[in-house]
Amino acid sequence: FLEGNQAGATSCAACHKLADAGSSGTTGPDLDEALAGADEEAIRESITDPNAVIARGFSEGIMPPNYEDLLSAQELQALVTYLAEVTK
Repeated sequence: FLEGNQAGATSCAACHKLADAGSSGTTGPDLDEALAGADEEAIRESITDPNAVIARGFSEGIMPPNYEDLLSAQELQALVTYLAEVTK
């Protein structure tokens, strides 16, 4: 669950709760709930265009919109695949 990288991406766990990762952030949505049943395309959009769909109870602009620039294509795909698997 993204621990940060050389490009300066912040750890997802700093802001999100995800049971599989043992994280308990509350700045952003609980990913177990927000991504439940989402396909990889929807998960990718949530990361790369986080203001496209705003989770209930949160406002636009909380999640940085530049993770597509901060993560390599391989990191992004690994994150999307991981989240799709653990939020089925």
